[in-house]
Order: sequence, then structure tokens, then C-alpha cells
Amino acid sequence: MLKSVTKVPQNVANLQMKIKLPEKFKGTIIEKWTNYWKNLFIDYRQMLKDLRTDIQEEPKKALIWTTGLATTIALCRNNPDELDYRNQIKKITNEVILVSEECRNVNSLEHLNYVQRCYNEGVIHYANLGIFSFMYTTDLNDSCDLFKNQCSYLKPSYLSLYSRIVDVGFIGKWWNLHIKTTNYDVNI
Repeated sequence: MLKSVTKVPQNVANLQMKIKLPEKFKGTIIEKWTNYWKNLFIDYRQMLKDLRTDIQEEPKKALIWTTGLATTIALCRNNPDELDYRNQIKKITNEVILVSEECRNVNSLEHLNYVQRCYNEGVIHYANLGIFSFMYTTDLNDSCDLFKNQCSYLKPSYLSLYSRIVDVGFIGKWWNLHIKTTNYDVNI
């Protein structure tokens, strides 16, 4: 496989030498653009050659980097979004409704009511940080036009953000919701 990879840059370089720009485009913006793309291609070709030699010289390091990159990509693809959160809330709420009131877990019911109240007031928000997500609350709705919502001095500090986090999404699951509603049918 490495032999076929080593032949590709030579074949492309030969193809690049065969392609010539007509005389009528000399000195125009088209020539500048073609030179730009040729130089960009040459840079990337050299980078791939260097990468191939680095992989051959240090295969363990390459394996670690590849594993880390693949893990990060997998975590980003499995990062839940706000729609997943809403669907999970609806699903669990429907399951809790089917359980009699004597058997319902009070903590699960309070958490679900709190999240529903936040959605009704419009104070719950979603933040995506790549490999994990947050659902957090604010004091006022975004459409609220009060002075408190517009003044930068009255906005909450970043240190109080921890207390405003409602849920954390990671590996395709909303963890706080999962923990608080696992035993929704066991009254404690």
C-alpha cells in the first residue's frame, strides 16, 4: 500500500508538468489563481510526504495520534443536541405518567417539573462544546427587554455558571436526566 501512495505524488507531478496555461492568460488573474493552486498543491504534497516518513519512523506515536483523533471524532458525532434532550424529557414524562402517584419517585418528578417549567418560561438554553453539551438556565427569557437583561454589570458571572447547569450531554446521553430518572417508579 505504501508503494502505491509513493507513486501518486510522482504521477500528479508529471500531470502538473504536462498542463500548460495558454499565452492569452499570462499576466492575468487566472494565472495568479493557477499559480496559487499549484503552490498549495505542492505544499500539501510535501506535507503528505513528510507525514508518511514520520509514520514510518515513529509508528507508535502515529498510532496514538490516530487513536486520539478517531476518539475525538466519534465523541463529536455522538454528542447529543437540544432536540435529543427534548425528546428524552417527553419520553420519560410519558413513562412517569403511566405510573401511579403512590409509586412515583418524588425527586424524578420534581426534576421533570423543573425542566418543563424552565422550557415554559424560556430560560433554558443549549451550549455545544464539541465533545459534550450543556443545558443551562438563565434568569430571564431572551425576548425579555428589561434593564436587568441588557446591563452587562447585572449579568451572572462565569463562576456562577456551574450552579445554572441543568444537564450535561456526553456519549449520546444526557447524564443528569439519566441519573435522576432511572428509578422514577420507586417511591423513596
